[in-house]
Amino acid sequence: MNYTPTAPTRLLFVDSANRDVQLFPSGNSYTLHLTRPIRNVERVDLVSARVPNTMYNVTAGANVLQIPSASQTVSIPPGFYSVYDLATALTTAAAPLTVTYLAWAGKFLFSSQTAFTLVFSSAFGALMGFPSGKTLTSSLESGQQVLMATSLPHMNPNDQIFLDIDELKTPAHVYTGGLTTVQNQVGSQSLTQVTVTGANTERAFAPITMDVGTGCMKHFSENRDYSISAFYPEPINSLQRLTIRWLDASGTPLNFNGADWNSFILRLHLRETVTEEEEDPLEKRVAQLEILRMVEDVNRQAAQQEKRAAKQTGGRTPFGKWTVILMALAAVLGYVLYKNFRPPA
Repeated sequence: MNYTPTAPTRLLFVDSANRDVQLFPSGNSYTLHLTRPIRNVERVDLVSARVPNTMYNVTAGANVLQIPSASQTVSIPPGFYSVYDLATALTTAAAPLTVTYLAWAGKFLFSSQTAFTLVFSSAFGALMGFPSGKTLTSSLESGQQVLMATSLPHMNPNDQIFLDIDELKTPAHVYTGGLTTVQNQVGSQSLTQVTVTGANTERAFAPITMDVGTGCMKHFSENRDYSISAFYPEPINSLQRLTIRWLDASGTPLNFNGADWNSFILRLHLRETVTEEEEDPLEKRVAQLEILRMVEDVNRQAAQQEKRAAKQTGGRTPFGKWTVILMALAAVLGYVLYKNFRPPA
């Protein structure tokens, strides 16, 4: 009975601490090289990953809010704010307005003794639950002017991040997005092209859910979280390096704000070794014929050498150096033929 080996695997450990910090100062984008190439990779699993949740929810704090009624522009420092921290920062920056987070409603409330208008920037409006780019006017309630958010705040915009590796991009993952219609004029015909937008990370290697608080480390595990595997119909011939990027949902590199340490472990599945039973009979026969031709060539060369030696020695055929070498080669080829093509026991 012939032994059938299982497909071999390799574990690959990647740590941002091993990057060249002169070439790659940030841990969100770097390249690492393998100590030796790994060949014929047909599947890659994400075993575990360590990545910090240190991405600010307010990345551009300048001019986040306009108060046209007071000809005032409000800015706050970048940072990761809780709802109460954000209310305090805005109350300080937007005085005389008062900003309160109503825990019972889950919404922000602006209030003042006099009427006011507000215009939110796009990112900041989504963060606080207000429409962006529109002039919003306060209303009188219980003796004061108030303006309440229309929806709940979204304080963690990076709830999904993506580990992107150029050498391991996969067509297997499918992402969603909105539809965009574009009219193209081709000659006298008008063609409508519909594309999906928002799928910038479609071929990224692994999506990771950041279900930890700000300032905490996300420890991903295939056993505790979920399995992530990338399959390659045509195996990767030789994997020699990894070009790594950590991205947000829009495909923009994450800003770890100095916390540039991350690591992950990959399990590489290599192409299974072909057993004797799986070999193509035609290829096996061709190889056998090639070896037979080599043996015949060696025998022919040996015979010619003996004839030349016989002429030089007057009919005698001593075993010279070339005769011994050619006979040895013939013996080796005969042994290879026997070992590889003998009938199964």
